[in-house]
Amino acid sequence: MSRDETWMKRALALAERGRPHASPNPLVGAVVVRNGKVTGEGYHAYFGGPHAEAVALRKAGRFAREAALYVTLEPCSTWGKTPPCVDTIIGSRVSRVIIGSADPNPENYRLGIRQLKKAGIQVRIGVLAQEVQKQNPGFFKRMRTGLPFVTLKMAQSLDGKIATAGGESRWVTSETSRRFVHRLRAEADAVLVGKNTALQDNPRLEAKTGDPKPWRVVLDPDLELPRSARIFKGAPLTFVAVSEKRLKEKGDRLLFGKKVAGPHFPRILIPIPEKGNRLELKALLRKLASLGVNHLLVEGGGEVAWSLIHERLVDRFVWMVAPKIIGGRSAKTSVEGEGIQKLEKAFLLRWEKVSRLGSEWIFEAAPRRD
Repeated sequence: MSRDETWMKRALALAERGRPHASPNPLVGAVVVRNGKVTGEGYHAYFGGPHAEAVALRKAGRFAREAALYVTLEPCSTWGKTPPCVDTIIGSRVSRVIIGSADPNPENYRLGIRQLKKAGIQVRIGVLAQEVQKQNPGFFKRMRTGLPFVTLKMAQSLDGKIATAGGESRWVTSETSRRFVHRLRAEADAVLVGKNTALQDNPRLEAKTGDPKPWRVVLDPDLELPRSARIFKGAPLTFVAVSEKRLKEKGDRLLFGKKVAGPHFPRILIPIPEKGNRLELKALLRKLASLGVNHLLVEGGGEVAWSLIHERLVDRFVWMVAPKIIGGRSAKTSVEGEGIQKLEKAFLLRWEKVSRLGSEWIFEAAPRRD
């Protein structure tokens, strides 16, 4: 490993400390090195707070002069919630800037790099770029495609059931696995479920981290969920994806019907067009991304899972398997919908990680794009 890679590894480790508070900004870490010694380091701790470069250079002070600055992502060059980091870097008199990855935002792409070079600073870019992008998959995907990174999580029995024939689903997996799910939620900006899951399981979708995250999203085309549903309780915002067509047809009758009446009903409606009598999920994902959602966690059920898989909108699969057999022809399975007719049309995955958690197994995979 080269010297530059060693210091970039340190910057990546620092960046991780900003999880989950930095979003919708990316995780960024920075290290100032002079004569082989660290004189300052920092990371982007929270959205709206000082950027990693500014923190590291402030700590380095006069020892930043003629030093090397290692930063995981291209420094910003325009005003946002904070001043441009490029100006701070130039003013610090560093001699060299080593950057992990260029900024994927089309409005800023390589603009900061050009300004640094124009100021006479040596710039090297692309040191551990893959690691930087892997650390920020949601930010990179949202900037490049206008869609969030989607993780589909399922908790099932060994025979693929997520509930009994009678509808009982709490709990298929153990308390240990449920703590793992809370960690998944803490890493996400929003958690999505379908109406049936919200009705049957009545989840809160909390992360239990003490933060007002993640946002909660529920698919409820006809606004049938009662105001007493637990998904509307607590601090996080709750977004309700409602049919754009039916909202126009029914107007106030749909908005203020008896089941959902109340002047302070805690929800934010997102009108979504329909496609084949179902909400167009890609349109919903685009709207969530426009609100700053980098990472969306989807927790079911089977119909929602199939729709996302069928439309190739899933980036990561997390399957939790309990050593149980439930059985039952009518028992709900983890993926339902119409399914495929020929095995050659199956959606292929690439294993990324297999781990054991107590008595249960967790399988993590990504879709094969070939």
